[in-house]
Amino acid sequence: MIATMRWERELHQRGARSAYAVGEDCVVLHERLTRLVCVERADGAVRWDIPAGTWPRAIVLAGDRVLVLPQQPDRLSCLDLGTGAVLWSVPTPRFTGHLAVTGDSVVIGGWRGYTPMAGLDLADGRVRWTKEPAVHWVTPLVWGGGVLTGAGSDAVLFDARGGGESARWRLPEPLSGPDGDVFISLGGERVAARCGPSALAAFGCDSGVADWHRAYEPFAGFGYAAGSVWMHRPRSGHLAVDPADGTRRWPTDTGAGQGLVPGVVPSADGFLVGADNGLFFRLGPDGRAVSRCSSGRRLDRLVDAGNGEVFVVAKGTFGRWAVSAGCGGPAG
Repeated sequence: MIATMRWERELHQRGARSAYAVGEDCVVLHERLTRLVCVERADGAVRWDIPAGTWPRAIVLAGDRVLVLPQQPDRLSCLDLGTGAVLWSVPTPRFTGHLAVTGDSVVIGGWRGYTPMAGLDLADGRVRWTKEPAVHWVTPLVWGGGVLTGAGSDAVLFDARGGGESARWRLPEPLSGPDGDVFISLGGERVAARCGPSALAAFGCDSGVADWHRAYEPFAGFGYAAGSVWMHRPRSGHLAVDPADGTRRWPTDTGAGQGLVPGVVPSADGFLVGADNGLFFRLGPDGRAVSRCSSGRRLDRLVDAGNGEVFVVAKGTFGRWAVSAGCGGPAG
């Protein structure tokens, strides 16, 4: 197996703490503590580079726009994705977190219950609605024609334009939180929800309760790739489960002592994962490692770049790599 770096940027800060958003032809990165940079997806060439505040809580791409919600200053800004020009910028209450965009609407607020959820007009940032009082809403997901979030054991789908409740699901146990993804789309009209430190529940648009609910070993995060839900367990590997009923399919097997990072990327007839010591592993369809190679980096996360390539968040860098079959020892 051979890993070839297509391009790489020095972030001048810890990669794992950097916010980023991947678009069809570009990547928007936070770097150098206060800068927001848009680079071309193909070669990493800089499209624009502007000041944008510290440690964004969220960066979201929406068509030809990018929205950024920094920790400081307390402002939500909407930029032109092509030029980086500020289209509008509005003040936000202190500790505003969570950001979702769907259609012509922006939804913010609810992070840790510090601020109420609010809906804004994507065109100009005008506030359309505010949902008082402030509630500790979990990280939202754009899904089902609205914005899905939740509190306690309830998952709630809101109409982003008007703020009304469209649907509600009662889950067997409380949702996890306060940070990280709580909901993931299962590629259609169903979602999986993370409950507590070690359980998943799944439900669809047409039901008010969970289709299934299962407990596993504690996991740090989860995602959906190539028809499986993948739970990230840093010291014991990823666990793949069937999205239809939550039954276990297989754990990844890369050998003893490998601390795997978040991110499972479809690759050829299997999958690609990474270890924090810089190794890439190609997995077969059964989750067992069939080959490996080194990136020469301390890895933090892998993100699917399509066409058999991968974006790599490393210690202080962000780059695009191609990992292909070739010379390289077997896993073990």
